[in-house]
Amino acid sequence: MACGPYPIIDNTDSMDLYSSRLTKGQEFLTLKSYYPALPVYLLAQNVSIPSVALEYPTFEEFTKEVRKGYDYIGINFNTIFFDATYKMCKIIKEISPNTKIILGGYGVTCLKENFQEEQELLAMVDYVCHGEGIRFVREILGEPVDQEIKQDFPVAYIYAMGEKIAFDNAISALGCRGACEFCCTSAFYDYKKVRLVDPKNLWKIVRSKMRGESTFVWIYDEDFFADADYVREFGSLIKNDRDIPPEKASWAGFGSIRSLSQYTVEELVEMGITSIWIGVESKFSNLPKRKGRDVKETFTALHKAGIQTVGSFIIGCDFQTEENILEDINYFVDLNPTYTQISSLMPCPETRLWDRLKKEGKLYTENFRWNNHHLYSIMHRHTNIKDKDIIKYVNLAQSMLYKKNGPSFLRTFEVNLNGYLYCKNHTNPAIRQRKDVYIFWCHKIFPALFAAKIHAPSTALKKKVKKLTQTYINEFGNPSLKTKTKSVLFVLYASILRICYYFHNKRKTVKKRTYTRRCTYNGAE
Repeated sequence: MACGPYPIIDNTDSMDLYSSRLTKGQEFLTLKSYYPALPVYLLAQNVSIPSVALEYPTFEEFTKEVRKGYDYIGINFNTIFFDATYKMCKIIKEISPNTKIILGGYGVTCLKENFQEEQELLAMVDYVCHGEGIRFVREILGEPVDQEIKQDFPVAYIYAMGEKIAFDNAISALGCRGACEFCCTSAFYDYKKVRLVDPKNLWKIVRSKMRGESTFVWIYDEDFFADADYVREFGSLIKNDRDIPPEKASWAGFGSIRSLSQYTVEELVEMGITSIWIGVESKFSNLPKRKGRDVKETFTALHKAGIQTVGSFIIGCDFQTEENILEDINYFVDLNPTYTQISSLMPCPETRLWDRLKKEGKLYTENFRWNNHHLYSIMHRHTNIKDKDIIKYVNLAQSMLYKKNGPSFLRTFEVNLNGYLYCKNHTNPAIRQRKDVYIFWCHKIFPALFAAKIHAPSTALKKKVKKLTQTYINEFGNPSLKTKTKSVLFVLYASILRICYYFHNKRKTVKKRTYTRRCTYNGAE
């Protein structure tokens, strides 16, 4: 992985999934996280030769590692790490010139362009992986390419008001056949899906993670629910496994309105799904993935049944104008997604969007730096909206979500309380059993509600917190002394966060952090 400290984007840590993306704009109640660099571990543990996974090292740590004289060094390359990756390759060539460099990740697509230093970087690299990396590296090493793929990642963490919540990850497939014009994933994998594991092996991976400290497992596949036969086979394995405690049988996946339209909500709940990432995009778009059930009805039904949502929304599409952009933002806010990813439209090399904008002469290529290629930057001229206004609308959408719907942890509590009410008296015994998942989360989040009531950004939200609190008490009784004590601590912690946020905003600085982790595989020292 590119060396730390990571780039700071819009005053946030670029590698923090929750603060830089999913809860961005929620002021002092923005969540933080540690998210492992999955590709690094996936490759290191799936080759037969001794290997080391080095995650987010400093340049000093990386230099020390290079001196050990590796035969191959692979780098997970993202465009925002261009300068860091360039420096890493120079270090390798200076210290260990016989070491072969393998470059992979979405960033390799930029090497076909010629803005600044792309060709110099390319000249230092021995292999460029475009697409799925495991078979690519195995082929370089002369190993059988179709061996079973292992998946043993470090546990990820969400940091919420002093709480440390563990979750894990599994990868079902790479790529996406959705073929959205802007999608770098579809383009990177040539508009195909590369399946890594079958349903049985996926369940083996997932169930092993459910036995540990993790509270849920994210399954990576850009449109996991598109293959209904695959999903139902996997879901049946979950339903019929009696060795996993009901409160631990919790997993999340990626879907679209079109793919989710193949299932009933009851079916999704019964399979153990507790969260779905959905690419909503604009109400004015005609993307195929939006076809099927009504978007608003889908979100409402999922939330009522206890399934959280991560909603993606892009600002800066051709059809968005100064006249309709606020309508579009209000539409997304009204969906009330539990978590969100709101970004500017960012053209990526090799996508159909990139090719079209390049042909139309709308790309900004003069003095362009790849380090500025991210979700909150502008790289092309918009037909209807000024560049500075696009980012303004991104920030506005995040602010509106927070002020109308509250922080994500409050939305999470509401959805889980809904889930408990949905399951507890359901006619289906398998769904009734699912209530244990929601009881766990209701009890875990409830102590934070008092802090949410005090610090809620509007009177309407304070009333909502009061109502949710009463519903909880009606169902579970008055909170214990331990819970009340924890509530007081949450209030104090939130108050401290609020003060820190105020001074942090005044300084406009963010502390750069590193998460250096070194793991060895196959007997490597």
